[in-house]
Amino acid sequence: MQPELQRELVRRVLAHLERRTTDRDAGPTLLPVDAYLPDDARARREARLFRELPLAVAHVSQLPNPGDFLAHDATGVPLLIVRGEGGELAAFINVCRHRGTRVEQLPCGNKKAFVCPYHAWAYRRDGSLLSIPHEHGFEGIDRASRGLARVPCGEAGGIVFARPAPLSDGESPVLDAAAWLGPIAGELAGFGVGTGAAYAPTTKRKQLSWKLAIDIFLESYHLRPTHRDSIYPMFFDNVATVDRVGAHLRCLFPKRSIASLAAQPEDTWELRRHANVLYHLFPNTLLLVEPDHTAVLHLWPDGAAGTLLTAYTVVPEAPATDKARAYWDANNRILYDATDEDFAMGESIQRGLASGANREVVFGAFEHALAHFHRQIDEHAPA
Repeated sequence: MQPELQRELVRRVLAHLERRTTDRDAGPTLLPVDAYLPDDARARREARLFRELPLAVAHVSQLPNPGDFLAHDATGVPLLIVRGEGGELAAFINVCRHRGTRVEQLPCGNKKAFVCPYHAWAYRRDGSLLSIPHEHGFEGIDRASRGLARVPCGEAGGIVFARPAPLSDGESPVLDAAAWLGPIAGELAGFGVGTGAAYAPTTKRKQLSWKLAIDIFLESYHLRPTHRDSIYPMFFDNVATVDRVGAHLRCLFPKRSIASLAAQPEDTWELRRHANVLYHLFPNTLLLVEPDHTAVLHLWPDGAAGTLLTAYTVVPEAPATDKARAYWDANNRILYDATDEDFAMGESIQRGLASGANREVVFGAFEHALAHFHRQIDEHAPA
């Protein structure tokens, strides 16, 4: 993030503290409860978000060398992300072009070729068809058209993106991830997200809608009651800045220490030491920039009303000692203990939504980041 933007954000926070205000819209927003409840038609509409939009699927450090690959299934389309011979990234549907078997069974690794376990059709790193056993039985089949089905893929700000829908005729396989992120791409690079290493990947399943799982991260109104005995003492009660960046969001949650910056020269201000910066990359990825690392959380639809959480921490360099691992593990415990408190509230909400007590939920004027998120869902997956 550019220094001037950091200073601008600090100024906004200091002004809020002086006036006892926070960022807000003009008024509250109502959202029908049905938005969170199982509904086949709504689920089909929202499935387009996870097929037609660029989705964050990996960190660049997970694919550093030619031949490195990562299998990714959470989008609903089995994907195979591969680092090519020249360092370029490519993404394919992980399905054999012979009879449709899953080609790569391992979650990650490094290979010179990918071989289907059913009949041993083999594919190069670039997805092209390498060999067909007993090829004489397939005379007349166009080998050039039988490579792995490719999908657009690209990287920006250290994050790898793929769009799970196959390429259309004439479409470039290179996804312009920087254009999708807009200025956020440069901000993530400035925070060192692209030069760090992904550490301690984890997976959890939660019993709440993926949209509700996103909601619980986008406001600071809940900090005092929900996190009273954990992280709240570091933060203010319901003070935040919110900026809409295209479909995405930048939310700033200031720590109490930020008040001390009012007496210091602006050119000495270090934003991430005194605030957590939360990026919501639409539709389902959150990056929480903390003082010396970044937590990356992906929240995927999991059945009718469940969420699959996949997460990792981007640390400055891969830890090489027990002491370093213990340090990052301790940071992760703080994060996941706090998010478990959040998810407990979210799962309680999910159980209550079907009761009929409410026909709509109410987002306060200072919960406007949630309203933006749900408007983007409607805009990108209209009825």
